[in-house]
Amino acid sequence: MTKASRGRLAEGARLRTMRMIGLLALVLASQAIAAPTPTPRRDRTISGDVIKAARFLQSARLDDARTLLAELEKRAPDSTEVKWLRAELSFQTGNYAGALALLDKVPDTAVDGLVGQTKKLARSTAAVTDTFVEVRSPKGRAIVRHAPGPDATIAILAGEVLDAAWDAIGGDLGLQPGDPVRVELLGAPADLAKLSPLTEAEIETTGTIALSKYNKLMVVSPRATIFGYPWMDTLAHEYTHLIVSRISQDTVPVWLQEGLARFEQVRWRKAPVVALTNSEQSMLSAALKKGRLITFDEMHPSMAKLPSQDAAALAYAEVYHLVGWIHGKTGYKGIRDILAAQKDGKSARRAVSEVLGLAWPAIERAWHASLKTPAPAVRAGKPIKFGKGGVDSENVGLDQVHARARKHARLGGMLRARGALEAAVIEYEKALASGPEPFVAGKLARTLVELGRHDRAIELATPLVAADDHDAVAAVTLGIARLAKQEWPQAIIAFEQALRMSPFDPTTRCGLADAYGKTSDARAARERAACDQLKK
Repeated sequence: MTKASRGRLAEGARLRTMRMIGLLALVLASQAIAAPTPTPRRDRTISGDVIKAARFLQSARLDDARTLLAELEKRAPDSTEVKWLRAELSFQTGNYAGALALLDKVPDTAVDGLVGQTKKLARSTAAVTDTFVEVRSPKGRAIVRHAPGPDATIAILAGEVLDAAWDAIGGDLGLQPGDPVRVELLGAPADLAKLSPLTEAEIETTGTIALSKYNKLMVVSPRATIFGYPWMDTLAHEYTHLIVSRISQDTVPVWLQEGLARFEQVRWRKAPVVALTNSEQSMLSAALKKGRLITFDEMHPSMAKLPSQDAAALAYAEVYHLVGWIHGKTGYKGIRDILAAQKDGKSARRAVSEVLGLAWPAIERAWHASLKTPAPAVRAGKPIKFGKGGVDSENVGLDQVHARARKHARLGGMLRARGALEAAVIEYEKALASGPEPFVAGKLARTLVELGRHDRAIELATPLVAADDHDAVAAVTLGIARLAKQEWPQAIIAFEQALRMSPFDPTTRCGLADAYGKTSDARAARERAACDQLKK
């Protein structure tokens, strides 16, 4: 699986806010000592409520924060701390200009520099999102904001995913929010760096593509990548983070957060099951034998700060497998009980131990033993590569091909690039004769479709699509072939798989428009509009 959602920063956010609360306490205490007032009891009450409001903001209890701040504004309307907290609340509810206006005349150094931090983040966020327009999801569960242009063709799709996630994931974990989730579709990784504590280097190193933070989802558009990525599952992944944070009042550590999010990310479209890629299986087996699993402490404060994509991949595979293992023993009731126990102040390890009825060391031993039994394997998708479009040569990815087939595959790519499709087919068939090669099979299938040989193309593409639901190229090929044979339902299934990876390919959107139209599906109009816009 591509590492679509790297960089969950719940732990980092919590540490930052705990530091914020500590600073608040120190600031308020020093003010009380340096400048005592005739009503110290009242000041202490206000100081305590300021810290309490900060805790509410930190733990995603925005309604509680809003109520307490309304009271504080009546009791201490000129308090710098109260103005700053109101600005933080405005920021977390998407009113960036309002947050800046509230702090307009407040020095950056106020509240020990926290005012300056809030101003900086609000200013950079406003600069990135100032021209954004918004779309409400069909069921009203989400508000998707995006820049005018191509991203308009995926905004309603994002809303549909989150509507489905609200139903499925909310039912699993026990929370279906009354307020719509806010989503910001970003044009580039640099935008994500501007809207979060991550640096561009960290984003590139770990393949970070999305975050759930500040009471919203921030997701880089697939148009910023070369090959696309599973952006719909990524939305559900980040939505899971948001739900888990709200349920637990942001007490769940990063390892359990990420395990739950990976496990639930497909739940909006199918029942989850632990299905590691072959490379993840190999990594886990090797790390277990060598005693080099990534520890939960090493995953703190964020997966995005691990030293490499390989380290991040291993960590994600570990926690994904662990949550699947726990779910297999307790079901969703056990998962909900684990989250509730953490909300009540218990550690994640203790919560899991109590639900499973085992001491933590025994849990680790049993889980490690289960790692020795391979889970169902799937083919690994392409790693995320950021770029400015999807144009690449015919032989990008040739390094995946075994040496004995590579010469014929390379020649096939060269011939295909020159339009010599019949000759390319001959070379690809020679390469494929050496053994199963997904790269070659995909290229051959696409070439055969272009020659109108749809049956053989379907024969080649079908197992590729089944083995890797992140293979957009094979899915599009299969969709084209099914469409040509007027097999409308099968064409829809193939094109919808491609849509989950690469939604800016006009072939996919136009093919869906045709297939939906033939089956009287109301989504035909949506896809026709996207088709027309992307072909301009």
